[in-house]
Formats: sequence, C-alpha cells, structure tokens
Amino acid sequence: MKIKKTVSSFAAAIVLTVASFGAAADTIYASVNVGSSFIDKLIGTITIGSLSNLAGSFFAAEEIGYPGGFTLTLDNVTFTNGTVGALIDTIPDPKVFSFTNVGAGTYDVIATGFLTPTGQLHNASFLGVDYTVTAVPEPESYALMLAGLGLMGTIARRRSKKQA
Repeated sequence: MKIKKTVSSFAAAIVLTVASFGAAADTIYASVNVGSSFIDKLIGTITIGSLSNLAGSFFAAEEIGYPGGFTLTLDNVTFTNGTVGALIDTIPDPKVFSFTNVGAGTYDVIATGFLTPTGQLHNASFLGVDYTVTAVPEPESYALMLAGLGLMGTIARRRSKKQA
C-alpha cells in the first residue's frame, strides 16, 4: 500500500517537472496594403522571458469573412525573407524559422515578399506568424530534479526495509 503511494507521488513529481518545461504557442498578425511588394514589413514582436527555443512559420490569410457568409479573397503572398530580430536562421525556407537557446528579450518579426493580384481585394493581405516558445531548462533544474528523485528513492527503500 505504501509503495503504491510512493510510486504515485513519484509519477506526480515527474509530470509536474515535465509540465514546467512546457511550451507556449501564440500568433501575431499585421495587415499589408503596399502595392505588389513589401520590404521589411513589421508583423509584430515576440517577447521571451528566459532562455528558450523559438520555432514558427509565416503565413498569409487567403480570405476575409464577413457576417452573413460574405467573403472576399485576398492576394496570394510569396515570402522571400523572414527574420526574427537579429537571430540567424539555419532553415533555408523563408516561411519557417527555428532558433535554439534564444536569450530573454523582445524580438521584431519582419517579412519581405510580394503579392500576386489573384484576389478580389488587390494589393491587400493579412500576414501572420504562428510561433512556439519552449523554455530551455537550466542545469540547476535538472540537478534539483535528480536530487529529488534520489531522495524519493532513498525514502522508498528505507520504508521497504522497515516493513521487511
């Protein structure tokens, strides 16, 4: 019975530890009404509170929906470059980015590209970025987790010896 309690406490501790290293996902948007191309268009900013990994992708809305089911299509957008602050991206696709060990701070999200006039609203589109920030656990976090797990193992071992 006591071993079951120890095992369930152990499992709960692991779940809480893993959850603390979780990810936060978000989306930011900007409108574009600039003719056939846009250069260094600020889409928004990403704020990171601690050392983290950052990954995401640029996108453009294809249509705008209005009440009553009325929709207008927007121009097709081709991204030629996308940057997040001064971070250097190793992925060659201009629509996708991924960075590791990004320091705390605020980073401007900027896109460059052009619009192909295929929509009902020419020279207009809405750009956006879907991104995920995942905190990078610091070595102290791992050390504390391992010390706690070792302590729980010691307690469980002593209790099993007392029962025997």
